[in-house]
Order: sequence, then C-alpha cells, then structure tokens
Amino acid sequence: MGVIQLLRLRTGILVLVAVVFMAAQAFAEPIQLDWDKAWKLALERSEQVASARDEIAKADHQIGEAYSAAMPTVDVTGVMQHYFMLPEMIMILPGALMGSGDSTSGPPPDIRLKTKRGTENTANASIDINQPLYTGGKLGIALELAKIYSEISKLGLKVTWEELRLALVRIFYGALLTEEYMAVSNEAITQAERHYRQAQNLFDQGMVSEYDLIRANVAVANLRPQVLEAETARDMAYKGLLHMIGMDIDSEVELTGNLEITPENLLDYDAAVKAAMSNRDEFTQLGLQAEMYEGQYKIEKHSTLWPNVILNMKYETMAQADDMNISKYEFLGGFGGSLIVQIPLFDGFASKHKAETALINKRSVYRQRELLERGVKIQVFEAQGNYRKATERLKAARETLSQATRGSEIAEVRYKEGVGTQLELLDSELQVNNSKVNVLQAQYDLRVAEATFRRAMGSGVGSD
Repeated sequence: MGVIQLLRLRTGILVLVAVVFMAAQAFAEPIQLDWDKAWKLALERSEQVASARDEIAKADHQIGEAYSAAMPTVDVTGVMQHYFMLPEMIMILPGALMGSGDSTSGPPPDIRLKTKRGTENTANASIDINQPLYTGGKLGIALELAKIYSEISKLGLKVTWEELRLALVRIFYGALLTEEYMAVSNEAITQAERHYRQAQNLFDQGMVSEYDLIRANVAVANLRPQVLEAETARDMAYKGLLHMIGMDIDSEVELTGNLEITPENLLDYDAAVKAAMSNRDEFTQLGLQAEMYEGQYKIEKHSTLWPNVILNMKYETMAQADDMNISKYEFLGGFGGSLIVQIPLFDGFASKHKAETALINKRSVYRQRELLERGVKIQVFEAQGNYRKATERLKAARETLSQATRGSEIAEVRYKEGVGTQLELLDSELQVNNSKVNVLQAQYDLRVAEATFRRAMGSGVGSD
C-alpha cells in the first residue's frame, strides 16, 4: 500500500469518526433537569457560594494564626565572616615597665605597638527560642475575634444560599413559564390552522363568505410571530438558567416540573415581622460585627502601658581561624536564657486613633441594624402583599379560563351549525389563549412571591 493510499485511508477514518460523533451528538438525549438537580448544581458551581466558602476557610486560618501568636518562635542563624583586611589596634606599653633608666635621662619612653585584631575567619551559629508569656491580654482577645469572624463567615454562607435560592426560583420557574408560553402559542396556531381549514371547507361549500376565509388566514399569520417570540424567549431563559448553574449554555436540557403551587395561609404582619427579626441571619451577623469592633477597641487600649513578657532561650557556638579548613575549626558554645519585660509607653497616638476608629465602626453597625430593621419590615409587608395579590389573581384567572373555555365551546358549536360568526369564534379562542397565559403568569407570580416571602422571613434554606 502506497503513502497516498495510507493518507486517503487515514483521512477516511477521521471523516467517519467525525460523522459518527456528530450523529451521536444529534441523537443524544437531552439532560433532564428538575428543581432539585438545578439547586444542587447552583450550590456546587455558584461563584458567590464559592466565595462565601473561601471566607470560611480564611476565618479558620485566622483562628490558627491567633493560636500561633501564643506559640514559641524558633530561629536558627548561621554566619560565616571573612576579613580581607584584619582591623588593627594600637597597644601602648609603659616605658617604666621596661626598666628604671638612668638618673639623668629619667624613665624610658612608652612603647607603641601596632597589632592586628582577631582572625581572618569567624564562624558563628545560634538557636533563639522566644516564648510569649503575657501580651497584655491581646492574644486571648485576638483568638475570640477570630472565632467571631468564623461565625460571621458561616452566616454569610447561609445568606448567600438564601439569595441564590430566590434568584434560582425566578430563573428556573421563569424558564418553565416560557416553555408553557410556547406550548400555549403552538396550541393557538394549531387551533387557528384547524379553523382555517374548516373555513376553507365551508367556503368551498358556499356556506361562508370569502371574508371569513380571509379572516381565518389572517388569524394564522398573526400568531406566527408570537410563536417565534415565544421560542426566542424560551431559548434565552434556558441559556440564562444554564449560565447560572454553571453548565454550558449550548447544552441540550429538558426541564421537568410545573408552576403549580398550593397557596398557604400567611402569618399576620406583626407575627411575620417578629419571626423575621428572630430568623434573619443578617441581624446575628451585625451583632457579631459589633462584638468584633469592641474586641478591636480592647486590643488597641491594651497596646500601650500594658507589659509584654517574653522568655528567651539561646544557644550559641563560635569558632575563629585564619584558614578555610572548617572541618578543623574548634567551636566553643554557650547556652543561656533571659526574661524580657517590655512596657510600650508611647506610639505616637496610633493606638488611640485605632481605638476611636473601632468605636466609630461599632456605632455604624448599630445604625446598620436600625436600617435593616426598617428594611425587613418593608420587605415583609411587600412580600406579604404580593403573595396575597398573586393568590387572588390566580384564583380569578382560573375562573376566567373556565368561563372562556366554556364560551369557546359554545361559539364553535354555533359556528359549525351556521348560527354563529367566525368573528365570534376567533374572539372566543383569543379569550381562551389570553386566559391560559394569565393563569401561567399568576402561577409564576405566586411561585416568586412565595420564595420572596420566605426570604424576607429568613427561615433559611440550608444546603438542600
């Protein structure tokens, strides 16, 4: 087999593989996606949840960092020093030590000697151990602050879950709503096409006028853009949902579920507000933040005039020589310890300003709590009102749909018997379609209102 034949065979195999792959993609079953699976994917892949979990991890490391401040530090130092030119020193020997001299000349003069100091090489090694014994109580406060920050981070994750759930309710059931819209639009155009064929038969038999036939055809033409709009809205909603749960936006998915929800009896306003004040994690977070700023204030107040006591233990060994034969150096060592007491007296008022800043931040937290209380009351009031209105709209929409369906059935019978007009028939069908859309919208609004009220109440969603 020649080279060209081999290349052709290889190309043919690659083409065959590509065709098989494309066929497999074309006939692949779409991914079934219900609420539980969408929620699980959102929790696993949400950037906001990942960031909240990172904050918890950081808080855990801060606790470890606070513990480490109470542990000893160990430093090993090694120094090899070489003099290219040894330092010199002058030594003076008193002349009187050299003899008494004669009586006429007096004592002999002093002798000045110039000599080099030290050796060319000095090797030094030491081990320092420092153990804090007391730091003005700051270590204990720092540890408590780290634990508080850890609790704040965990509450932040719960709040992120609740916000994510509300957002997912809107987009998941919004995608279901567009799917239902498209089904209603397709049903409407199918029905309009059926009526057009019916009008064509009646026109051929001379039972209806050309005007009725034209009107039936126009009704079909008017519905086609609505179907296209419904398809576009569904595709966009699906891509938005896939983006939110971290899937490829071009993935083929099939949503399972429905918009149906059973209305519940809500708490009255006062009871709902009271429950929200107890359940909302944001209030607990703000309380913990106030504790953190109080702790920071105490730390800064303990930064001056409070003693720091440190125990130091040190082992040191040293050798000196004029050559580089380190293996023959004679190292001489020593071991000792010291108790160090430091009392910070003045730091340029830095601690004073930091302490005042902590108090200002604490007052700011209290103002944030007041704002949150007012905001929660508004959220509960609005969510409660929207829930009740959505419940009433759904009830009214279902009653209207029932009546519109009955009217359409009557209009169709009248038209077939020749006693009704096509205008009457088309109008009744339009009323049915509009009523179906109103029911779907009311169901979606109730879903969102229920999730919004649940978020306002702060009942928590956990990680389910």
